[in-house]
Amino acid sequence: MKKKIYVLSLSVLLACSACEDWLTIQPETTVAAETLFKTDVGITQGLNGAYYTAMSIYAPSSYLGGSSFIEYMANTYYCDPGMKGDDYYFSIHTYEQSDSQNNVNEWCFTGLYKVIANLNSMLSEMAKNVEKLTPNIYKICRGEAYALRACCHLDILRLYGPVPSAADASKTYVPYVRVNDVEDYTYHTFNQFMDYVQADLDSAEMFLQTVEPVLTQTFEATNSTSNTWPYRKSRCNYYAVLALQARAALWRGDKEKALYYAKLVKEAKNEDGTPKVRLTTPNDNMSDYTVTDKTHYSEHLFGIKSETYDVNSYSNPFSKKVCYNKEDFIIDLYGEDYKNDLRYKNWWNISGKWEWIGDWETGHSVWVTDGKYYITKYNDFTTNNTSAPHNFPIIRLPEMYFIIMECGTLTEANVIYEEYCNARGITYKPLTEDDRQERVILESIREYVAEGQNFFTYKRNNVKNMYGAIATSSEDQYIMPLPEAEYADVK
Repeated sequence: MKKKIYVLSLSVLLACSACEDWLTIQPETTVAAETLFKTDVGITQGLNGAYYTAMSIYAPSSYLGGSSFIEYMANTYYCDPGMKGDDYYFSIHTYEQSDSQNNVNEWCFTGLYKVIANLNSMLSEMAKNVEKLTPNIYKICRGEAYALRACCHLDILRLYGPVPSAADASKTYVPYVRVNDVEDYTYHTFNQFMDYVQADLDSAEMFLQTVEPVLTQTFEATNSTSNTWPYRKSRCNYYAVLALQARAALWRGDKEKALYYAKLVKEAKNEDGTPKVRLTTPNDNMSDYTVTDKTHYSEHLFGIKSETYDVNSYSNPFSKKVCYNKEDFIIDLYGEDYKNDLRYKNWWNISGKWEWIGDWETGHSVWVTDGKYYITKYNDFTTNNTSAPHNFPIIRLPEMYFIIMECGTLTEANVIYEEYCNARGITYKPLTEDDRQERVILESIREYVAEGQNFFTYKRNNVKNMYGAIATSSEDQYIMPLPEAEYADVK
């Protein structure tokens, strides 16, 4: 299928507007991009703008965030079947029952392509001005742009494309848009699309492999605005690119390549021999009263800064406690000993209130729960908490552990698994060849509640029965329908 896409030009904030088709983006001005990307300041501002646009997709309450439709699709939260709301229909993978469902789908689809269109304009214009730009700035910005473009495209395919093992080699699914043009654009097959993902990640790796700031310093050293390249965990840094290589290879089914890149990330060291990125452990001592690392920032490889997001906002789904589940789900997922699991302790809490029992003189207060377990993973995302990183994770170190556990030898898998269990405060029981796939899936689902990743884990493995689901999932139900404006034109 082919459709029209129009040239996109950018203002400094990279604002975009959608037209009749969901990939038809009209220019705000025909000169802004050409002017913007002629200087070092211009390309860094342009790249910052692309990340800012990405925040509308990747944030705790955005389309691929912790309280979004994709978490209901993974059955992370309880939905009342009697209410028949949007959350319920997403949970049973019935996607077009209401206008609001369709709107959410359309906004997610267009949002990802808006980020891509911004990056395309930047990549095109900065290539024309390479001789005017400082080489290191050019390489870092170009590398990050390729990586972010690949990341957004991969999420489009993971949503709107097929279960990887069931991909039809001759069928086209979604377009990989590399050039903003008035000419026709083409939808691609699964393999064609993944070839483009690979090409962008290879380009990103090539540009960043000699100039990435955290090759010669720690990630922690960049957590300051005084650093030349600050907050590298909030950018598509070199190690994020390696991790995305592992993620993309696994999605394609290339386990050998996925294992290679996962090991590169896991084994990366600073000059003093400490790991570039480490697992969060019970020794990090995070309490509900001094929250500093609820999202396990020590494990982040790439995330999106969400400094304006406030979990305590009145309209926020987390503050309204609509994102919850019941104890039987918690026990089914984490086991009877769930209260000792670091993942439960850091990311879930049971709601309730103090009630006074008896008369005023001899009575006492007791904590009365309502049986609802709600997410606390983003409790440090408040506007008055300046010590927290406010980084919504897109890819974290445990994913590399799971890839090694799935793709490595059984011996490698168990060495890594024991290390992971120690970090999570759970009992280590060796994996076997018969049970390791199922158990790696389980650990992944436990790990990535409220991060927008669990639906993709279920989809890649074509899981029929999700934890907490009231209906089974089929291959067709794992494919989000194209937004109506796109779908109407499919021939």
